[in-house]
Amino acid sequence: MTTDALFNRWMKRASLLFLAIFGYIMFADVSIPMTPHSMVQRPVVTVAPRVSGEVTQVAVQNNQHVREGELLFTIDPADYELEVEKARLALREAQQENDTLSAQLAEADAAITEAKVNLAEMQREHKRLKSLAGRDLVSDQEVDQMASKVDAASAKLTAANENKRTLKVKLGEDGQQNLRLQIAQNQLRLAELALARTKVRAPADGIVSNLQLNKGIQTQANQSLLSLVTAGHERIAADFREKSLTHIDQQAEALVVFDAMPGQVFTGSLVSRDYGVSQGQISANGQLATPDDSDRWVRDAQRVRVYVKLSDQSLPANLVTGSRATVMLESEKHGFMHWLGWLQMKAVSLLHYIY
Repeated sequence: MTTDALFNRWMKRASLLFLAIFGYIMFADVSIPMTPHSMVQRPVVTVAPRVSGEVTQVAVQNNQHVREGELLFTIDPADYELEVEKARLALREAQQENDTLSAQLAEADAAITEAKVNLAEMQREHKRLKSLAGRDLVSDQEVDQMASKVDAASAKLTAANENKRTLKVKLGEDGQQNLRLQIAQNQLRLAELALARTKVRAPADGIVSNLQLNKGIQTQANQSLLSLVTAGHERIAADFREKSLTHIDQQAEALVVFDAMPGQVFTGSLVSRDYGVSQGQISANGQLATPDDSDRWVRDAQRVRVYVKLSDQSLPANLVTGSRATVMLESEKHGFMHWLGWLQMKAVSLLHYIY
């Protein structure tokens, strides 16, 4: 066989092999799509104090596992203890003011009683003088003077009643319904709450990660100081090409391999997929549209994020948040394509570990 004939034979074989590989890639991309753009995600809780001050104690270490409610760090409580004492004094002052008003109210009742008695006596005297004046035993001037005294006694009773009404308004309702006491008690509770917040505790079970907090740091309220990586809610986020998900249903099975665990193929399932990406988000910013001005004939494929959870097993403990993974989705859990996909994922796992 001549050299040209041999070359042509190998070119035909290479062309057939290329077409076979190309056909497999096109078919596999829609039947068992795979993406290396995947990673482990765990919820991360950022911890921020609700009060400001100097950090006086750090009770945890980096990578320490903590339980919900466990002490993380302490902020200098001195200022907040003074605020609590101030609020307690304000409450005592409010109680004393109420006691004073109650005593004044009792005095007002006595003054009303005295004014009523005095008015009744003046009215009787006025009536007697009028009777005597009818028999010319007293002068009209004496009757008029007594009438003026009656009017004065009546005005004094009215003033006593108004004074009592004013005192009742100042005193307010009795007992715990008293507004002055409620305000003072509310201020005390706020001060005690601020004092309690100087001890910052873990909001959930988790692992302290990237701890940079040290004693003596001045912190502001709502300023994040450390992070907790929580366990038990892990998921794998995978970004697939949009067209690869066309024939994949919502309950598709998944094969997962991790770069840190070569040769191990895990099974899982698709649990959800995002309904959009940031490029498709429209915001009312008052600006005109910015059309895509790329001159590339073949543009990059749009990727859509899906979420995968392992079947009947937890993620390995040695996988940190952000660990890289490769995910393959498949419509059927058994059959030739499942077997072929499993072999492909096995090979990918080893190649990623070597690379």
